Amino acid sequence: MEEFDIVIIGAGAVGLAIASELSSSTVNRSILVLEKARTFGQETSSRNSEVIHGGMYYPSGTLKACLCIKGRRLLYEICRKQNIPCNKIGKLIIATEKEELTDLEKIRIQGESSGVEGLRLLSDSELKKMEPNLFGKAALFSEETGIVDSHRLMEYFVYSAQRRGVMVAYNSIAGNISKTDRGYKIMVKNNKETLEINSSVVINCAGLDSDEVAKSAGISLKEYKYELHYCKGQYFRVGSIKAKLLNSLAYPVPKPRSGGLGVHATLDLNGGLRLGPDERYLNNRIKDYSVDESKKHDFYLSVIKFMPFINEKDLCVDTAGIRPKLQEEAGEFRDFVIREESDKGLPGFINLIGIESPGLTASMAIGKYVKGLLR
Repeated sequence: MEEFDIVIIGAGAVGLAIASELSSSTVNRSILVLEKARTFGQETSSRNSEVIHGGMYYPSGTLKACLCIKGRRLLYEICRKQNIPCNKIGKLIIATEKEELTDLEKIRIQGESSGVEGLRLLSDSELKKMEPNLFGKAALFSEETGIVDSHRLMEYFVYSAQRRGVMVAYNSIAGNISKTDRGYKIMVKNNKETLEINSSVVINCAGLDSDEVAKSAGISLKEYKYELHYCKGQYFRVGSIKAKLLNSLAYPVPKPRSGGLGVHATLDLNGGLRLGPDERYLNNRIKDYSVDESKKHDFYLSVIKFMPFINEKDLCVDTAGIRPKLQEEAGEFRDFVIREESDKGLPGFINLIGIESPGLTASMAIGKYVKGLLR
């Protein structure tokens, strides 16, 4: 039977950031990362817009707000030090109707109350000067928003963790988890073999399956409101010629209680342009990453209000992702769940559930937060 001090379940951006952070300050403690896929970051962490978020959308004092802002600063710093590709290109939230001007001001006030830097309201003429090909009656500019190469970032986390002795086991599915006198017994399926390992600490970073991992440890999902809702988001790519007509990220004003930011335009580090994601709650837990080409017209209608240079024929199918939401469809805001579960009779068991956006941005700050929980 294998013995470890810390087992981390899930090798997405957050799980790897935690492994990197814990290995940097943990002396003579063995750490194992379990990942069911063939390599790291195969689900939520690699199927997103790769945006480094400013943090203005989230209610002040929440984990999403605090960890996004702290994580963003850490992310830019590590990208600079480690030559990880990123670009602080800024973001515009664009009001196309007079009724949305009040919403822009609310977002600015909320962001500044949380400590978000570089927020500035723009008039229609200022917007036109900054982005002559966009249309809007006003906009909120976030100069701290950017984009990052998420694969290279995760590569850095893996490298730094393994260099300090962390073991990463791919094709390894964490099954039943049971409490023991010395910690936790975890049944792990690796290909056709089932292994039994023990660990003093278990950190659940299983993303889309994090609620099921919590359930396997004996936690009632219904009682503690840990049930996840799968929310699929699709992307369409814009032809390369039209991509050159945009310099910043362009977003609509989010609709109340939608749980998403609306179909928006994001540039990538190669100068490409994507539209998305849309938002569709799934009725099952099937991880279907296909893109419905018939949605092209809906995407076109979503962005034509503020991107009048887009034609429907410019769009082609790109990719899709699934977000692990704690918030039900049209439900109230739900914060990240990041907590040590001693009050549930599970000391040393740390749950991270509902880590959707801004999880990538907040990943390094989440690593430090979890280290604080272990203390």
